[in-house]
Amino acid sequence: MKGIPKTPVEFDYDLWTTEDGKCMVRIKATGEVTEVERTVMQVLRSEEKRFRRAMSLDQEADRDGISKPTILSLDVLPEDVTDSNWLADTVDYTEEISTKLLEQRLRESLTPTQYGIYQACILNGISYKAYADQMGVSYQSVQNAIRLIQKKAKNIFG
Repeated sequence: MKGIPKTPVEFDYDLWTTEDGKCMVRIKATGEVTEVERTVMQVLRSEEKRFRRAMSLDQEADRDGISKPTILSLDVLPEDVTDSNWLADTVDYTEEISTKLLEQRLRESLTPTQYGIYQACILNGISYKAYADQMGVSYQSVQNAIRLIQKKAKNIFG
């Protein structure tokens, strides 16, 4: 049997393969040793490699004086949860809000017929022909209404 290789202290498992090809894992927390399938070993090995790469990046950052990113995890709560990293929301909703306001302006500018076509064809994806058949109007009138809606949208959204 090959000796158990050294793994990073922070990694939860020791991984090795025996001379007869068995994939072995020791859980560091409990000391339990078990044989696992090759697919499980592949997943654990790739996780160990990912872990090693992350550690080497951290060490390079320390040498270069670059600060490490803060880990935001509910499993690793800091003593002071009022830290600004925990309270900051990095999502900027201004674009989403302005788009919704512009869409509201567009809806308000539509006639009831245009609004029905907008709801059915543009928002819900119903085909122009299916909508025309359903409402008992011509396909051409639905197309014309769509063109008018697009023209209004172009004026509003710029």
